[in-house]
Amino acid sequence: MLRHLLALSALLLFTLCACSKEETPVPPATAPATVPADAAEATAPGPPVRETFDGEPQLSLFPRTGSYRPEDDDKDGSSYWIAFIDHILRTSGMRPGAGRDGSKGWEIHGIKGLESVAFFAPLGVKPATTYRISFDFQGELPKGASAGLGALEFDKFLWIGDQFPKSLVEQHQTAHYPGVTLKGKNPWKSHAFTVTTSARGAMLHLILFRDGPMDRQKPVFFDNIVIEEAVAAATPPVTQKG
Repeated sequence: MLRHLLALSALLLFTLCACSKEETPVPPATAPATVPADAAEATAPGPPVRETFDGEPQLSLFPRTGSYRPEDDDKDGSSYWIAFIDHILRTSGMRPGAGRDGSKGWEIHGIKGLESVAFFAPLGVKPATTYRISFDFQGELPKGASAGLGALEFDKFLWIGDQFPKSLVEQHQTAHYPGVTLKGKNPWKSHAFTVTTSARGAMLHLILFRDGPMDRQKPVFFDNIVIEEAVAAATPPVTQKG
């Protein structure tokens, strides 16, 4: 059952993201503060993964803002964070017409008052292994803004569908991979990069991000996200939709 936790959470996020932007805000459910006792027996989702957003979700995408969520004992900070996360869920996510060639895709809107709006997808990986990550992107970014896809590495797979607090990051993060950062005007184009996990690498968070000055009228779009071992990267790419 636990092996389906992240996929189920992604389906719930897709449903929340499809809600009208005019609805009365309702704080999203928070992730469990502790890892399930039998999580070690579950199989973590991992490469190869090909997410086109047209069928069953292949990536579990969870919202985040900034580098960390507040610690559990920071009640005031947590209240603000929950409100921001709720806003992200209501304005960004999977949308029909947001993908390449008019298909479904992942859309991220800027939010006034936030310098960072992002989503992360947890994936189990092997240590000392090279992975190729590719994606399609389109978006027009104002001066000083950037968007793209990168990754964070951790020393174990944590069954937590929530942004990590600083204490957890300092305990488990082992690497940061900048990936691809884009600026200015970007028509639909495919991008790719590779990461080689460290000797302790066990989990990656793929990060779809939109940073810097926000223009709420000009979202950015992601589609056809693929991660696979580099030795298998010679397989045919995702067929463009449309």
